[in-house]
Amino acid sequence: MQMKRHEIVELPLAGPDDEWQAYVNAAPNASLYHALEWRHVVQRTFGHRSWYLMARHGGSTRGVLPLIEMKSLLFGHFFVSMPFLDGGGILADTPECEAALALAVADLAQKRGARHIELRQSSGIPSCAKAGWRLRQHKAALVISLNADLEMHWSGLTSRLRGKVRKAEKSGVTFSVGEAGALDEFYRVFCVNMRDLGTPVYSRTFFENILRLANDVSILVTHHDGRPVAGAIAIRHGQTLELPWICSDYSQSSFYGNECLYWNAIRWACESEARELNLGRCSIDAGTYRFKMQWNPEVRPLSWYYWTAPGCELPELHPSNPKYAFAVRCWKMMPVAFANRVGPPIVRNIP
Repeated sequence: MQMKRHEIVELPLAGPDDEWQAYVNAAPNASLYHALEWRHVVQRTFGHRSWYLMARHGGSTRGVLPLIEMKSLLFGHFFVSMPFLDGGGILADTPECEAALALAVADLAQKRGARHIELRQSSGIPSCAKAGWRLRQHKAALVISLNADLEMHWSGLTSRLRGKVRKAEKSGVTFSVGEAGALDEFYRVFCVNMRDLGTPVYSRTFFENILRLANDVSILVTHHDGRPVAGAIAIRHGQTLELPWICSDYSQSSFYGNECLYWNAIRWACESEARELNLGRCSIDAGTYRFKMQWNPEVRPLSWYYWTAPGCELPELHPSNPKYAFAVRCWKMMPVAFANRVGPPIVRNIP
């Protein structure tokens, strides 16, 4: 596949990994999820076919695009960069290189018979717009700029929110930072939280592979009377700490373990000398979005671009789609143990 001066090649599963990773490490706009370890996390957990495209010119890499191909009877055949994660998309040195990668993946999708492509970009790509890709900015990353003076963060919170954090501490809620040993506690809360939201849960293997393959991962948990009540996965990327998965047991909300988790995550991030704390993506104006806005983050709208095959509509694979309303209501009524058994085979095809 070629466009102008750029040669587009696929990175095989066996390498050259060093060339890809060196480019990603040097690129200022690279996301955490452009790193190659996420290819192996997705492959080993879900078994999907990956296509890692490199744009080359003059003997060197000028751009990359990690892609996962997904097929299911329920949701169809499509490509995503990157599914299950908060980022991905085209990473390139120049607009010409961006255009070459966009053209290459559209060509690949047509040859493979896919119905659509979803690129999860952190910012706009004019070349995609010019090529007729459709843009949605329905989600945003909420990012707190950290100050070494923790008191500035505390005083910036509302008195109501500070009161909830104090009540949590007075009621005996504690905060801890762990690694692999804390996964059981995090996953216990995560499963309950997903069931309560009416969403199929990821398998425990997904998080085991993240801990095994990704770099600098920690697990944050708050407890009340020895019971985990809220948790988060924290991943460091340069001077940014990201919390892509955060969960809370709603039945224990009167103890404000979730508020305690967020506040202590801010404190921990400041102490670790990070410059930013990314609270993860969420749908704009949804309940989670409003909760996170209490912590005074900057709203960074995400630019998700879609290519659709002729005659295909823009995909709407999200729980708020009225098409899935009945399924969501039924899921919320399932016993957690049953939801844990049937959820992973379903969610593997929901990006």
